[in-house]
Amino acid sequence: MEASSGHPPSGLEAIFAEMRPALIRRAAVMGAAGDAEDVVQDVWLKLRGVEAPVASPHAYLLRMVYTAVLDRRRGLRRAAARDAAWQSPANLAEDAIETADAERRLIAVQTLQKVEQRLIELGDPAAAIFRRHRIDGVTQKKLAEEFGMGLSTIEKHLRRAYAVLLDLQEDRA
Repeated sequence: MEASSGHPPSGLEAIFAEMRPALIRRAAVMGAAGDAEDVVQDVWLKLRGVEAPVASPHAYLLRMVYTAVLDRRRGLRRAAARDAAWQSPANLAEDAIETADAERRLIAVQTLQKVEQRLIELGDPAAAIFRRHRIDGVTQKKLAEEFGMGLSTIEKHLRRAYAVLLDLQEDRA
């Protein structure tokens, strides 16, 4: 960090160069951790505009880092609040929300009807096994006992049901 005239830093810039590691540690301890280098760089940029003599340069630089960390923290909080406000449904008109909800419900009902129709077309026992496994949460092993089939037969019926539903999903795409 040389002075803008190309000669070695003097005055406040020299003290900054000497204190730089301590300033980075100070910013990190204050919570800037990953951004500590950036905070100190911001201080360096502000420092270059200071022309008046500073009575206590060490305290002045520490205070600049403190202020820069607080400014960065406030900025991050404002950005997070702004992002949250934009993502909040409160920004949407009520009828837009109701319309979107109604559309989603209609699509869900239509999709469920199509799934049910495909399962009816698939027939039993595959449809019954699928429902017991996916909806009721019965394990494949218990289904094998319940239906009097081998585990591999249960798996075969589930694969058939999944294939039918996968076709339905591809039809929608």
